[in-house]
Amino acid sequence: MTLLWSELRLRRTSLLVWMTAVALLIVTIAAVYPSIRDNPELNSIYGSLSPSAQQLLGGSDLTSPEGYLSTQVFAFFVPAVILVFALARGAGTVAGEEEERTLDLLMAQPLARWNAYAQKAAAVVVGIGALCLATALPLFAMNAPVHLDLPSWHLAGMVTQMFLFCVALAMWSMAVSAATGRRTVGLAVVVGYVVESYIIYGLGSTISWMEPLRPLSLWRWYLGNDPLKDGFGYVEGSVLLAAALVAVVLGIWGFHRRDLHA
Repeated sequence: MTLLWSELRLRRTSLLVWMTAVALLIVTIAAVYPSIRDNPELNSIYGSLSPSAQQLLGGSDLTSPEGYLSTQVFAFFVPAVILVFALARGAGTVAGEEEERTLDLLMAQPLARWNAYAQKAAAVVVGIGALCLATALPLFAMNAPVHLDLPSWHLAGMVTQMFLFCVALAMWSMAVSAATGRRTVGLAVVVGYVVESYIIYGLGSTISWMEPLRPLSLWRWYLGNDPLKDGFGYVEGSVLLAAALVAVVLGIWGFHRRDLHA
């Protein structure tokens, strides 16, 4: 596991900066909730939107604890922030080093390609987990003080599904980049999928021909069971985990079968 620890050590400063930024963002959003809770007229802002727009924004309820965290934190904003980190790290951890002509030095060591890939993937997962932890801890700490008063297991389930969602997409970014040797290809493919699948997830609830496509969107498996109200979804979590594992296997296969760029 030497490579894993090396990866984490080299990036510990940037990871701490990311964690601090995410934690401060969550504290700020949570601290605003008491003023939102006492202003039910704000629900009319979201209630006036179309059902598709409400789906994309996390619902029409802005003043309940579940509705507030859904619309302001988990439906798009915070996952998008974490995905910036996750996709960039996933695409850059193998393909980025190859483009910088440093990966061949690592591959010259007595280390199998699959092992190097797996340890680098694990480092990406640890980074995503750290950012999700930076999301969860402020919410747990402020749950009672700002009167969110949500069950802890519902918050934990929501953050866990966000973690699995971001890991799955990061692993696909890494897989495509490693298979092609180009991080821009991995980023373009996965960012394109994230945007298109987000639209399908939102519009599929009201546009009939899009409805059959919703299961292909990881957004559906991340948010579709409403974890803030119902807790962690084992089916949804299993789908997200399976998507991540398939990406890792295909990434190892694609990386192993080609020559590195000279």
